[in-house]
Amino acid sequence: MQVITNNFGASQYDAYVDGAVAASLHYQIQDGEMWLLWTTVSDSCEVEGLAERLIRDALADAHKRRLAVRPFCHEVRKIISAHPVYLKLVPANEVRRLHLTAVPAPKETKELATAAA
Repeated sequence: MQVITNNFGASQYDAYVDGAVAASLHYQIQDGEMWLLWTTVSDSCEVEGLAERLIRDALADAHKRRLAVRPFCHEVRKIISAHPVYLKLVPANEVRRLHLTAVPAPKETKELATAAA
């Protein structure tokens, strides 16, 4: 069973699979904006689409809370670019940069994931 919760104390959304944290999306709230910083997924987690579900829940929560979203996380940028409905959450001055950085080279993606871990 999958459950996603907002762990306010740690400033992260956690995805639980069978009672254990399988993925997390770290964020920071600042000046009416939610900065989505990085996503981590447990190596032992093999649940297809879990990271995307986690990110979509965080974006829906930002919308409900009327927070703008600054997507620093590569995975978040990819999902926002793939689903334009989320673009309304991104400040107008960030939308162009979002499209330019949504799909970095594979080597860069691996380096970002390693740096975040």
